[in-house]
Amino acid sequence: MSLDVVPTPSGGPRSADALIGTEHRVGGALARRVGPALVLAPASGARWEPSALRAALLGLAAAGEKGPVVVPLGDEAPAGDAVDVWGGGLEAARAAVADLDVVALVGADRPLLGFTGMSAAVRDGREHDAALALAAQEQEERWTAVAREADAVASRRALIGPSRLSDQPGSGAAGGLAYVLGAMGARLAPAAAALAALTGLEAAAADADVVVAVVGRLHASDLDHGAASAAAALAARRGVPCVVVAAELGVGMRDLMAAGIVSAHEGAPGEDGLRDQIRRVAQTWTPNR
Repeated sequence: MSLDVVPTPSGGPRSADALIGTEHRVGGALARRVGPALVLAPASGARWEPSALRAALLGLAAAGEKGPVVVPLGDEAPAGDAVDVWGGGLEAARAAVADLDVVALVGADRPLLGFTGMSAAVRDGREHDAALALAAQEQEERWTAVAREADAVASRRALIGPSRLSDQPGSGAAGGLAYVLGAMGARLAPAAAALAALTGLEAAAADADVVVAVVGRLHASDLDHGAASAAAALAARRGVPCVVVAAELGVGMRDLMAAGIVSAHEGAPGEDGLRDQIRRVAQTWTPNR
């Protein structure tokens, strides 16, 4: 039995830390070259600072960067007002980065506005909190005003799917930062699949007998995005089992099966516990050869 281990990030702003490639600083970000792509990470801290991200994108545009510029967002709110990425205004920001192929990797499917949008997510499970309800309403009104102008500039005609950017799945991720980048011309893409390709997980799973995702936790919200969802998709493509080993397990069998995961196991704390659980999974799910 052979074991291929592929570190795969969760999709958050510091995802580039898990990738292999040369790195340099540009503006307020670190840029790591991974094949033809340039993957950005905050120069400091765990969250994007909007003006620092803007400086990075402007720097890359001025340098004539031709490869895809990948900005992992996950679903982490920025350290500041997301609209600050536009600097002097959306039209000027779009023009400044028009030659960049920017891909924003998102870790949520919610749109910016509406009953399933960003503000609704703030209230989820705390609907009886009056102060939170007021804050969510103010947030919705503020972003509605932003989208009223930005949608007119950034939206597209479409026969299938939403034409307004604020209705697009993923535009409400990362505290509106996904919408702001989308309005500047970035493509929004699910983080899990994109990072699986960049890390080599996709290639490693191409001839695997079983795909095992080792994660810190597995809750219902983790089944749609992150390493477990990427592993399940790759296993399904090959027609082999996907198994998850987690330090914290909070989902039942019905949810696992719906997500394409055949089983999930809680590993005992520490490296020895993890090693033992991986051994058990391998003995159970790999064929005898």
